[in-house]
Amino acid sequence: MLEFFQGGGPFMWPLGLWSVLSIAFFLERVYTYALLRSEDELAEITNDINSRIDSGTSVDQLKEFCVEVGKLEGEVYGEGLERFEHLQREQRSIEEMRVEMNGTVERAALAYLERYLSVIDFVAKSVVLLGLLGTVNGMINAFEGIAEKGLGEPTIVAAGISEALITTVTGLVIAVPSIAIFTYFSNRASGKAIQFEAYGHGFVDHLLIRWQKSQAA
Repeated sequence: MLEFFQGGGPFMWPLGLWSVLSIAFFLERVYTYALLRSEDELAEITNDINSRIDSGTSVDQLKEFCVEVGKLEGEVYGEGLERFEHLQREQRSIEEMRVEMNGTVERAALAYLERYLSVIDFVAKSVVLLGLLGTVNGMINAFEGIAEKGLGEPTIVAAGISEALITTVTGLVIAVPSIAIFTYFSNRASGKAIQFEAYGHGFVDHLLIRWQKSQAA
């Protein structure tokens, strides 16, 4: 294994780093998705916070509740409350507030679910180019060996070609799983975000109904 790594030349170091990044963020996403609550739990938490809104719980206390809840629901509803306070200060109309806040909870949910996927996507796209750089470097070394020693030293040529092939293979071995990981979690994120959307909009509705009542009072 060590000989294989050394045979790939200097570009094996960034390729190794890219593979570590891909594995690390893959494990982070696996851990995060394993901790996602079921739809029944999502409904229970949403009903809880909506009941607190209806009973007149202050926004600061609602924020504290979101911190206690944590994970997807706590983060998204917490951002929704922040946006709600901001829109109140701007004295927006209720329809403008509804559009803004629905957009906020949708984006916040998707951002939570897609977090770090851009890193995996970057690795998948750039690692092939790194492998290609290693390939070019190996071919340059091969031709330099031919220029210096002539065709009478096949081992020099073979070493350069070997370096080229090793980096190419390594780049592809890292890229293919990274693409699969990115595609899988992107699809999971889209599905979960769609599932969350109705609950997020319900949360926004409860906040706006309460705000409307306070304005009429």
